[in-house]
Amino acid sequence: MVFLCLAAAVFILDHFIKSYVDAHCPQGFHKEVFGGRLILRNHHNPHGAFELFKGRERLGEALSAGVLLSVSWDLLRLLFSKGRKLEKVGLGLALGGGLNNLYNKKVKGYVNDYFSFGVKNERLKKTVFNLSDMSIFLGVLFYLTGQIIFLCGEKEK
Repeated sequence: MVFLCLAAAVFILDHFIKSYVDAHCPQGFHKEVFGGRLILRNHHNPHGAFELFKGRERLGEALSAGVLLSVSWDLLRLLFSKGRKLEKVGLGLALGGGLNNLYNKKVKGYVNDYFSFGVKNERLKKTVFNLSDMSIFLGVLFYLTGQIIFLCGEKEK
């Protein structure tokens, strides 16, 4: 149950952050904080990560929904097994972030991104993220690490 609460917490927290940014920062807002290490923004992204689905937004939404169904199924399956907490945390993070971004896209027609990293790499510096994106990234990382640990443990038996 705690892993479903984690998904809900990510969804709710990012929903409120996105709402705040949209209400208080004009589109195109740009402010460097923490000595330029982080850049706060307000960017509406209708095309998906790295504009992969520009002109094919419905395909992007369908793929997102399919992946989220798979993540949901795997989390529900794992909820009834002992251990494997790293995988459950990863799936909870990915589910909350993925659902929030998909909800944002379906309701508003875009995903609201609001921060970038102040780094030397210009491509990365121009890429704008949100909490859901970070949750998905960390979720995948935790899930894969948990899978490796689980599978290595299975080989030893």
